[in-house]
Amino acid sequence: MCISNQLEFNILNMEVENQSRIIRFSNWFAKTKLAQFAFATQLRARVSISIFLLFTHSLFWATAWWSPWPYIVFILLGLWFSQGVFKPWSLIISQASQPVYDSALLKISVPFLILNYIALFACLYMFGSVVNGDGIEIQGTWKHFYFSAVTLTTLGYGNLVPNDIFAEVIATIQSIIGFMGFAILAGVVASIALKRVELQNKN
Repeated sequence: MCISNQLEFNILNMEVENQSRIIRFSNWFAKTKLAQFAFATQLRARVSISIFLLFTHSLFWATAWWSPWPYIVFILLGLWFSQGVFKPWSLIISQASQPVYDSALLKISVPFLILNYIALFACLYMFGSVVNGDGIEIQGTWKHFYFSAVTLTTLGYGNLVPNDIFAEVIATIQSIIGFMGFAILAGVVASIALKRVELQNKN
């Protein structure tokens, strides 16, 4: 019995010693240049992503009133180089598999990602025909952006409707993407919430 108690006591001391070593190592690592560079790199990544997404959305409002082509070409180039409005999806989905998620990255990516998708489809609607309740074709950047937002969120107020086959196809694709996109976001949020509960229970 004494041997068993002594063994348990030794194991407990070893665990405490290992924990103290881990704490000392963490404190030491936090002061190193490598850790400072890693945190600085993470900050730079957040800043670069936010600047890129903001620039992308600003490009829509700066050029779409004249022509939808500049924004579309920019998005296609981004897709070609694996960037653009499609890249943040991989960042968002990857957060669900990480033990510790980057809340700042999600707060930056999600709103601008949605806005840029709305802007992209707004440009595509400019090649088709969208009419109001009086049957008059809509004009202007804001009207197309509004119709795109309503379609992406699948609200469908009915005051604006597609009036040709091209606009109908684009609206169908966008509504499917919107439904799937919000489902993915809901899954990511649920996964992050579960991981937070698991971490809290472990602590």
